[in-house]
Amino acid sequence: MAKQVEYFFDFVSAYSYVGHSAVLKMIERTGADLLVRPMFLGGVMQATGNRPPGMVAAKGAYLTKDLARCCKRYGITMHMNPNFPMNTRGLTRAAIGLANDPAQQAKFIQAAFDMCWNDPTGIDPNDPVALSVALAKAGFDADQIMALANDPANKGALKANTDEAVERGAFGAPTFFVNGEMYFGHDRLDYVEEALDA
Repeated sequence: MAKQVEYFFDFVSAYSYVGHSAVLKMIERTGADLLVRPMFLGGVMQATGNRPPGMVAAKGAYLTKDLARCCKRYGITMHMNPNFPMNTRGLTRAAIGLANDPAQQAKFIQAAFDMCWNDPTGIDPNDPVALSVALAKAGFDADQIMALANDPANKGALKANTDEAVERGAFGAPTFFVNGEMYFGHDRLDYVEEALDA
């Protein structure tokens, strides 16, 4: 049986943006399969009573420095999106809808993270005009992505992913599972890698 990492995330999460680069590097190293599970982080937070780190004064003050360190480690850049917290449910639903084309799905996930966290203009993913322009620039058919974002089946799948994440113990993003064991945060990927080697 192939080694597999389940990866629950939401594009609204800055640490998921960092974690995406980190987990891809780990997958390349280990040869494991990556099962992407887009979820609605707001729903997870509400269900578990968790709060975004920016809502805790001390964490908020620390956040900018910590994210800069994380980006430096993984060789990525970040631009704080002025629309944060963005409504990213359309993006997560579209990512789910592309599951039948893994290469296109992977390309879209990277593009969506870049739109949210690596675009100096600060794209609002809930603005259909701005999103359409950004999607076309990234090489996607904006109409197709919008249709996937509004597809009732993808809406249902996002809710199911979110409910499942909560049921399995998730309280934030990114969250990873290996053989049913949960690991929270990109800074726990060393433990994920150990679990894959076990």
